[in-house]
Amino acid sequence: MVNITSNPAAAANAYGATAKIGSVTESEAAETKGASFGNFLEDATRSAIGTLKKGEQASAAGVMGTMDPLAITQAVTEARLTLDTVSALRDSAVDAYNKIQGMPI
Repeated sequence: MVNITSNPAAAANAYGATAKIGSVTESEAAETKGASFGNFLEDATRSAIGTLKKGEQASAAGVMGTMDPLAITQAVTEARLTLDTVSALRDSAVDAYNKIQGMPI
């Protein structure tokens, strides 16, 4: 290993490599520019709604007897887990809002 304190060129190279770590190229910036927190929430909400609709369709198919019982169980369980996750997020958001409201100004 090169001793950076005795070799100025090695120190300069190390500094240059470290400076590149935090820099973002224009192509990377263009990729992440479209991705925002709002887009993330929209995608997550659409995915949750799709999962719940699949669970409803599976339960209806189960009543009519047109779907495999294992597939019905999997779809309904996935819908239940999604609903539990959405409910937990909602509860956390309401709790955070109430904490903010209780803060002294």
